[in-house]
Amino acid sequence: MRVSALLLCALMVASCQAGPPTVLEAVSGPALDPPQSSECGADSLAGLVGQPASAVPSRGVWGTVRVVSMGMMVTQDYSATRLNVHLDRAGKILAFDCG
Repeated sequence: MRVSALLLCALMVASCQAGPPTVLEAVSGPALDPPQSSECGADSLAGLVGQPASAVPSRGVWGTVRVVSMGMMVTQDYSATRLNVHLDRAGKILAFDCG
């Protein structure tokens, strides 16, 4: 009887514990809200996807522009006003986002 009571208590305690963190939580902590594309003006440039990088206007609502070629390493610092222009290997625009 005493053994079954101990087993029952052990099972109750084990069921109250949270599971292990996911890989993303373990590496980066709690999830953050994704950047809004309107913060840097990325949403207004969606029509340029598929065009060459030279199609991006030199002036706009963004503070700075970062061109990210496929396979290129970039810093992970965040700036809400920075426009990221993602290019494929041929230099065509894949996407725009803020960060």
